[in-house]
Amino acid sequence: MKRVMLLAAAGLAAAAGLFAGAADAQCPPREKIQQVIARFEAPDRSLVALQPTEFENLCEVQVRLNQRVHIFYTGPSGDFLIMGQLYEAKTGRNLTREKIEQVNLFSAEEMQRLEALTVIRLGEGPKTVYYATDPHCPYCKKGEETLKKLAAQGEITARILFFPLDSYKDSRPQSIAVICDKKSLDDFHNGYLSANQCAEGERVVEETREILSRKGVTGTPTYIFADARYHSGLLEEAELRRRLGLPAAAAGAKPGKAK
Repeated sequence: MKRVMLLAAAGLAAAAGLFAGAADAQCPPREKIQQVIARFEAPDRSLVALQPTEFENLCEVQVRLNQRVHIFYTGPSGDFLIMGQLYEAKTGRNLTREKIEQVNLFSAEEMQRLEALTVIRLGEGPKTVYYATDPHCPYCKKGEETLKKLAAQGEITARILFFPLDSYKDSRPQSIAVICDKKSLDDFHNGYLSANQCAEGERVVEETREILSRKGVTGTPTYIFADARYHSGLLEEAELRRRLGLPAAAAGAKPGKAK
C-alpha cells in the first residue's frame, strides 16, 4: 500500500513546464481524498469539491475547515495534497487567491454585520462597495482616492471598514482612536492616535477582523462587493468599474474632486 503524503508548501512553482499540458487532468476518486481529509485535526472538515485544473495531472481540492474553504492540489493518484499558491506563468495571475475569493462568499447575515460595522461612508450612489483598510497601507490610500472620485460623481456608496494589520503595532490603537473620537479618513491615514480606546471602538475593530479573517482576508485593501464576493489588492478604476457594473470612464475625462 502506498504511503499517503500531505505536503504544505509556501508556494507552487510557476515554471511553464511544471504542469503545462491538457486541461482534462484525471482526478482521483473522492473517497480517497476524503480519507486524507479525515486525518486533519480540525473538528469541522469536509470535502467541498474535487475538479481538474487547466494544467495536466493537477486537480483542485476544495476543503472546508472551520467554516472556511481552503484550496489544495493533488495528482491523479491522490497520494498527496499540496497547499500553496498556484500562479499562471504567462500572466502572473494568482489562481489560488482568485478561487479562494470566489468560494468564500459572505453570507447575507455577514453582509448586514459589515454594514453595521462601517466606520465612514463615502457618497450615496446606487452601487455599494465595502473597503477594508489599514492606516499604514499606502495602496489603501491610493484606492480610496478612486472611491472618493466615484462617490463624488454620485456613482457609488463606499463603506469603509477598519481592518488593522498585525504587522503594524499601532494600527489597532489608531483605528480605535479614530472611531472613538469620530475623526475623518484623512486623520486615519495621517497618524491620528489618542488615549481614547473606548469599548465601542474595540468592538467594531475586533468584529471586523473576526468576520474578514474567517473568510481568508489577510491583507489590505480588500473590496467586498454586493454579490458577496471579495478581492484583496488594489484595483485600478477600470477594473473596479467593471466589477461594480459601472460604465467605463469617458475617454479624456478629468478626475472628479472628492468631497
